[in-house]
Amino acid sequence: MSAIDVTNLPSTLHCGQLDVPMDYSKPFGETNMITLGLAMYRPANPKGVLFLPVSNPGGTDAGVVVAWEVALNVTQTFDGLLDFDLLVIDVRGTFSSNQLNVSLDTLTPLFGSYPTTQNDFDTIKNASATAIQSWIDNSSPPGIIQYVGTKEVVQDYEQVRKSLGYQKVNFLGASHGSFRAMQYAATFPERVDRFVLDSVVPHGRVIITICFPENKLMKLKPFVQLVQDQIAGTNRLMQRADAYCLNNASCPFYGKGKGTVLEAYKQVLSIAKKTPFFFPECANTTICYPYARDLDVQTLMLGNLLGFPDFPAILSGIHDALDGNGKFFMNGPRSLPYVVAMPLLCHDYEYERDFETFQASLEQGLKDDITGIGQTQLWLLQLMCSAWPFPVPSSQPLPTDKEMLLITADFDADSPTEWTTYAWEQVPNSALVVRHGDDHVSFLLPDQPSTKITKAFLNTGVLPVAQESEFVSVYTPGMERRPIPDPYSVPTGALAGDVDSGNVTVGVPF
Repeated sequence: MSAIDVTNLPSTLHCGQLDVPMDYSKPFGETNMITLGLAMYRPANPKGVLFLPVSNPGGTDAGVVVAWEVALNVTQTFDGLLDFDLLVIDVRGTFSSNQLNVSLDTLTPLFGSYPTTQNDFDTIKNASATAIQSWIDNSSPPGIIQYVGTKEVVQDYEQVRKSLGYQKVNFLGASHGSFRAMQYAATFPERVDRFVLDSVVPHGRVIITICFPENKLMKLKPFVQLVQDQIAGTNRLMQRADAYCLNNASCPFYGKGKGTVLEAYKQVLSIAKKTPFFFPECANTTICYPYARDLDVQTLMLGNLLGFPDFPAILSGIHDALDGNGKFFMNGPRSLPYVVAMPLLCHDYEYERDFETFQASLEQGLKDDITGIGQTQLWLLQLMCSAWPFPVPSSQPLPTDKEMLLITADFDADSPTEWTTYAWEQVPNSALVVRHGDDHVSFLLPDQPSTKITKAFLNTGVLPVAQESEFVSVYTPGMERRPIPDPYSVPTGALAGDVDSGNVTVGVPF
């Protein structure tokens, strides 16, 4: 923003602050108040408001920046929706809304190997307790750390709605923003207009049982099932990278057959386990680490599969590492937004914070992992929040009879497509759009059929008709979704949304 002339801003840009209760169960006042930062793109004659609960990861983006980018014509992501007031809020605990004071240093002990014994788990839980206590001690106003979950955020949305005088709101909820949008709809159903949930993070996900020795059945709790879905999503995306290689002559493994990419990655993992890759340029800096061990290779591989994976970069990185150049797997400290997300997410996930629960999830997940990556975002979250001292709302499905539009991609590793399908079952009057590609948050791919469907629904309020094409399927209320396709059976490349292929544009990141 340093190059922007703040003395000559467009008339469509509106910024503001709103004081709200820190704890909504108590009277609002000087000792129970926080300030929300918000911004809006506002046309001359808006036809309504579109809330943009941005989210990556966990809703910790600088949300108000989106309104600036739209007003300054930096992004065209929202073209076709510029008749709405586009409203974004820095959710409580982030950026201009009483940002929490979290230290990267306090979390460093949590970024190691997963615990496999009770003693290992206790060590990590103690580190979690130290980190959480630092958040409690250093964040302002005192006590805010207990009130930054979705339960409070949806109340903030409602306060903003009332303050600005809207009768109903439209929502474009992306990733964890969909979690918040669904809870807002359940809490304030009379305020719901056109809701789109893209790359859904569901409430109350639990559907399967696992057979253990002696014919014992264990019903997986919601958090454990979410982990299993992420393992399945990562498996599919790695297979899709392999399929991309089969279809693209520029891939360094082209012509070597199905499964080559997965085996090559496992070879890199084995190399790093025996002799870590060394980066002399990182020896005297805090920007990066001088060695890449097998754990770093796993961490970087998962990180590159999330969001908008660049298959050529991933494939070249694996190929180079086999030749001794492991720079693709050079690691460094986590970003501040990633760390700020932790206390927000600790509020939203109900699970038993004990070693037995983690061990059951870990063992089943590793058993199902065909890639060797052996990691999920949710396992790390589970460990980071293992010492969380505050009550967490019960994880329950949130059914509604409202008409909504749900969007998913078959090969999204962030929010596996099972999550959106499960959420769709809770909203029987809604339509489901399935994009047959990868990437997280379909709306950020402006040229995709799914994005055009999203914008049409937001503009008209009319759900799309059923359709089946090479790149997208639309299911109307009452239909049954077809099985997730084999990763090798669907197209790869630009038309399927691969961001590295051709001139594929990715909009403003949520």
